[in-house]
Amino acid sequence: MDYSRLLSDEHKAIRHAVDVLNAMTARAERNEQVDIHDVNALLMFLHYFGDVCHQAKEETILFPALQSSEGFASSFEPGALLTGHNEERALIEQTQLTLFTDNHSEFVANARRLIKVLSEHLTKEETVVFPLAEQILTREKAIEIGYRMEEADANFGYTQRKLLLDLLQQLADKYIRKAA
Repeated sequence: MDYSRLLSDEHKAIRHAVDVLNAMTARAERNEQVDIHDVNALLMFLHYFGDVCHQAKEETILFPALQSSEGFASSFEPGALLTGHNEERALIEQTQLTLFTDNHSEFVANARRLIKVLSEHLTKEETVVFPLAEQILTREKAIEIGYRMEEADANFGYTQRKLLLDLLQQLADKYIRKAA
């Protein structure tokens, strides 16, 4: 599979999760019933799919390939992107912790911040990093990256990946379609 299509497809799934979290958070802001176990399941999706599956491939495969590419090494510094990934990890954890407390407003604030940070980070990768990678990486390097990403998915587990995507769809059906 083409690495850029794989990453873009994963971004679509993460954006879908952000939409679900947004719907859940909006309900919480209106003091409507939201099952905290559903919110926790969505946050687990973001952790496992967004971080352990997706961001791991960016951090261990794509970013190092970009740094080592001729003509790109001096212009690509993954520090800001890695900082963004770390901020997302911390926000997922903070949101999860506040979910199980009585501090409703702190949960909402963390969830809103997580939505904002994830959305901005995805946009930055889609508008800056991915197009730049398409221009800079050789065809051979792009094919190698694609193979390495497929291997990473196999190591993560295709069944686990499918279960996570099915979970996301169940939550979307429950929270987005009802809100529409």
